[in-house]
Amino acid sequence: MGGGGNVVVSVKQDVTIDPQSAWVKEEIPDVSDPGGEIQYIVKADVPFSVYFFTDQTTFERYDAYIKGREPEKTPRGNPEFSQTAVRPEGSDIYEASTANGGAREPLDEPGPYFFAVDHSNYRMETRVEEFDDPLTAFVDLTIIEKRLPI
Repeated sequence: MGGGGNVVVSVKQDVTIDPQSAWVKEEIPDVSDPGGEIQYIVKADVPFSVYFFTDQTTFERYDAYIKGREPEKTPRGNPEFSQTAVRPEGSDIYEASTANGGAREPLDEPGPYFFAVDHSNYRMETRVEEFDDPLTAFVDLTIIEKRLPI
């Protein structure tokens, strides 16, 4: 794993997310052929969730929820990369990341992909009230497209 490839998405920024909303990196290109990679770390002072959707339909259901509608289903996103942030022992900061603290992980499932930092009650994995403070999180996300051998 690691090394080589073309970076197709690189985000390193602070984002502010209102309660019952999300920050979304939309329509990340498909890197599944010949196999791409994802790595991310998201950190914040309060609990949040990360959802990584690997198809348009599941993302549209999530997007409908975030926009105040009630979708018939609330898919959890790709189970390898979607998670609720936790506080590492001895830390005051909540963190969600790919394995081993943000290492590259294979991304073989076809896209397009959608990456969301969630500050809502979606799937009731975190509790957010409308009057809660906005979430400020640091997002470090990289999607790599592997090159074919020459």
